Amino acid sequence: MKNNTNIHDIFNLGQHNPKQLADILYYVKFGKNINWSNPQDLNEKINWLAFNTDTSIWTLLSDKYLVREYVRSKGLDHILPKLYRVWENSENISFENLPESFVLKCNHDSGSVFPIKDKAICNTDEIIAFLRKHISIPFGIISAEPHYLGIKRLIFAEEHLENDSKLSDSLIDYKFWSFQGKSEYCHVSYDTTNWQNKKSGIYEVQKWKLTKGKMHIHNKFPIIDIPKPRCLAEMLDVIHCLTKDFLQCRVDLYESNKKVYFGELTFTPGCGRIKNYTSDFLIELGSKINLPI
Repeated sequence: MKNNTNIHDIFNLGQHNPKQLADILYYVKFGKNINWSNPQDLNEKINWLAFNTDTSIWTLLSDKYLVREYVRSKGLDHILPKLYRVWENSENISFENLPESFVLKCNHDSGSVFPIKDKAICNTDEIIAFLRKHISIPFGIISAEPHYLGIKRLIFAEEHLENDSKLSDSLIDYKFWSFQGKSEYCHVSYDTTNWQNKKSGIYEVQKWKLTKGKMHIHNKFPIIDIPKPRCLAEMLDVIHCLTKDFLQCRVDLYESNKKVYFGELTFTPGCGRIKNYTSDFLIELGSKINLPI
């Protein structure tokens, strides 16, 4: 990508040739092109699937609102956080009709999550402005993830889950790598209320063992050992039920009040450009995807 390439050029390319943009962004990050003819690692295979297969189901299940119906159709409505309200724009958010604590989210993107622990002291103008900005952005164009563009943009309020752990200042986020419903590794993130303090580790699921040599650890904070989730067996059943029909998918789950809760399904984690995993680990994960080539 040339130095004089601006966001306007990227936006246009993302609209008209997202595959080419994906290759450019991959080259910028890794110094090489995607091996489209013989993809090997996880990133390459995610990109191959994104541009060589029907991703309409990705669009449906990446919608954080509509995916709830999919989870319900699998008989797993009990793992869904309570849904309170849905709006098409931030100005219509009816704070008076919401409980004291809740979480506001956009359904179409990444990062537009606003947890409110106490409605009485929240800054509603700040929240409305935050969500107005996020819902205005057609997510997926400049990141070369066109399956997000088919999502009708909404804002919704759901249950604020209680943090069970004394090890973290926020809910522990269990991000399970699933390959046709089977998960061997979980990317655990915690202390997520402050991005600069956020910590992560890769766990072998069956032994629940923190691994070494699978991530490039860039933060300055020590990685603590997170105990095995009480509901791990149920989590694995949920993952199999939701993703057994997909070659690859990341399933985000939580544990609160000794119960499993659903977070989201992600088909292009890291936009298919994950860099904080080692090359060997990316190859290992990629080997678990048998592409229909």
